[in-house]
Amino acid sequence: MDPIIRIRDLSKRFPVRQGRVSLLTMVRDSVVDRTAQSFMVDALRDVNLDIMRGEKIGVIGNNGAGKTTLLKIIAGLLRPDHGRLEVRSTVTFLAGYGIGMLDDLSVEENAILYGAIYGLRRQTVLAAMEELLSWAELTDFRNAKLKTLSSGMFARLAFSVTRYIERDLFLLDEALSAADRSFQRKCESVFAVRKEGDKTYVVATHNLSFVTQFCEKALWLHHGRCMAFGTADKVVDAYIKSNGSGPKIS
Repeated sequence: MDPIIRIRDLSKRFPVRQGRVSLLTMVRDSVVDRTAQSFMVDALRDVNLDIMRGEKIGVIGNNGAGKTTLLKIIAGLLRPDHGRLEVRSTVTFLAGYGIGMLDDLSVEENAILYGAIYGLRRQTVLAAMEELLSWAELTDFRNAKLKTLSSGMFARLAFSVTRYIERDLFLLDEALSAADRSFQRKCESVFAVRKEGDKTYVVATHNLSFVTQFCEKALWLHHGRCMAFGTADKVVDAYIKSNGSGPKIS
């Protein structure tokens, strides 16, 4: 079976500027070589990875490990400096729920708008609106403006809409990081059903319990390098041990 994602010797570097950025330095840098004022860091370095169709992969690592960079390259939002990437699927990239919604539109109008951002037809969202609002616990708020909602209500609405997205490959970047425990449980029930499905998920997260419960495999990145890729339990255990008193499964 051919992988849905194939990565070979993938590398990406970014310039990191030294000193404070001001209007003067921006103008100066536009007409002179900026390399003197910055140095390069490896966001990813020589990453090799095969992800098969239907697999659920957790991407773990400390801040700055390269998790988000990897997802953005897979999604086509960044180009690698070196290496080869093959993605044999349509892709949905979710980096925080609700991006693109508008404060002055109603809850119902934002559900339609957010669905459109991810390719859902207006008729599809309207047909699902009652269930969509019920799941989000927002039935009584359908005509309320988005700006009157709490952050938790906002997140529930966005996640509820994404349940209707039909894609073969989903990339999630800390999508549940701001969720309260009640909302997390609702989301976990959705992922529990999807765990046995044929859709492919690549999830960058600090939530190690989510990785061990939902993902069959995990990729551990450290300063852009692949430290381990294999069974989720084993990779998470190795990551925890390497961090000493660092992240723990909760």
